[in-house]
Amino acid sequence: MDLNQLRGFLTVAKTGSFTQAARQLFVTQPALSIQIKGLEEELGEPLFERQGKQLHLTAAGRLLRERAEQILSLVEQTGQEIVALQGLRAGHLTVGTNDSLCLYLLPNLIRFFREKFPGIELHLTNRHSTEVVSLVVEGAVDFGLVTLPVLEPRVATEPLFWREDVVICRPGHPLAEQPSVLLEDIVRFPLLLLDRGSTSRILLDQMLARAGLVPKVVMELGSVEVIKRFVEIDLGISIIPGFTAEAEIRAESLYAIRLNWLPNRAVGVVQRRKGYLSPAATMFLKLLKNHVPEVWLSPLS
Repeated sequence: MDLNQLRGFLTVAKTGSFTQAARQLFVTQPALSIQIKGLEEELGEPLFERQGKQLHLTAAGRLLRERAEQILSLVEQTGQEIVALQGLRAGHLTVGTNDSLCLYLLPNLIRFFREKFPGIELHLTNRHSTEVVSLVVEGAVDFGLVTLPVLEPRVATEPLFWREDVVICRPGHPLAEQPSVLLEDIVRFPLLLLDRGSTSRILLDQMLARAGLVPKVVMELGSVEVIKRFVEIDLGISIIPGFTAEAEIRAESLYAIRLNWLPNRAVGVVQRRKGYLSPAATMFLKLLKNHVPEVWLSPLS
């Protein structure tokens, strides 16, 4: 059963005549008859019956007419939606990202995207980078924005920019007086860290284990914002992406220290391998690439 057969069947049903239907469809009457016969053989039921000179639908024909109208209507609607989507006049987009990127990278871009493409429904899903990758694999989001690297073989990644992680402490903290800070110095103080589900925490734990160091982790938190507030009241120190503390560094409510031994880390796009990106997703990523710097450093002297 194909769309041409359904169109031929519906035209015969509406005109009540093979001759008129063939004329409307620009096919020969024998060709149209062959299409209808093929449908009847496939369904195992006659679709039309003659009563004198009149052509009427059988019970099977009436059922097929209802379904065929629905099918062809959906096909037409889908085509219209795709055309609209290509013009970014309609559609939806779901992006998965972590807390820091959702808060510091995307707000201005999302506002611009909504103003320029109001017909696109844009949804954000906020999870740890590792969870975002799982959502991409499951097809629950169109793509994700995560901290790299990602080892999941079912996804492809593309770096967007490089970020710098820094140690943060309150002004006047003993670490602020040192010319440089080593991993060994950090474990001397209470640590406030992201929980173990985050990519950053996994990397730090690996570095500490390789160095044979045992940290004094006093809190494991799910939000960089909470970590910053607790560091400000001197509950400990932390390591966070430098761009998340720009306001506090400038206001001198936090002191940040660069870590020369900690390499910058890539932030990038993750999507299913050979997955389809809609025009809306493609446009969002294009705007995003123009929005971010190549390297996002902290505002430190």
